[in-house]
Amino acid sequence: MSEHVDGWIPELVLGTLDRDVRAAVEVHLRGCRRCADEAAATEEALSLLALALPTEPPPTALRTGLLTAVAEEQKRREQEAERGRFAPFIDRVARFFDVTGERARGLVALLDDPLAWMPGPARGVELIHIDAGARFAAADAGFVRMAPGARFPRHRHIGQELGLILEGGFTDEDGSVLRAGELHSRAAGTTHDFVALPEGCLFAALVDGGLEFLGRG
Repeated sequence: MSEHVDGWIPELVLGTLDRDVRAAVEVHLRGCRRCADEAAATEEALSLLALALPTEPPPTALRTGLLTAVAEEQKRREQEAERGRFAPFIDRVARFFDVTGERARGLVALLDDPLAWMPGPARGVELIHIDAGARFAAADAGFVRMAPGARFPRHRHIGQELGLILEGGFTDEDGSVLRAGELHSRAAGTTHDFVALPEGCLFAALVDGGLEFLGRG
């Protein structure tokens, strides 16, 4: 554009120009001090006009409804924070480990306690051992936490293994992916390893008879 672009400046400032026209106008402004000054003055005038416009309060009903919605959402978030992010799993953890709801609530609270975790069988894998209820009293029970991308080393199941994923997930060696909320099981005598998803993995586990590790983690 060799001529001045005064006629395009208002739409440029308002952001209503076609993309190609806007690009051409912007190129022109970089080479034309007069038009660049005009664009700056127009933008300033528009800003001052916006500030000068009278503001009216929203209708009372709308304002009340909005404030009520905000307060309810805040209360919901506070209650959720008090219960903890694993609160939705408390009932399932109780059934999984055959313990009372109160006991399950205490177990879930351990998951956010750094001191409750101990090193596991490989780098990036941590464990919490617990005592399950009477139904699973003979099983190794607890929680397993895996850092993003951590590999649980290859092992053989002496007895059956059950797991309930509470957060994140993992990819098994057969390519299957398990995520939060899903159950998995492995029969006695089976072998496998698995890798935590990019968001990591945390699951509850019941292992009958223990594991035989088949190599270094």
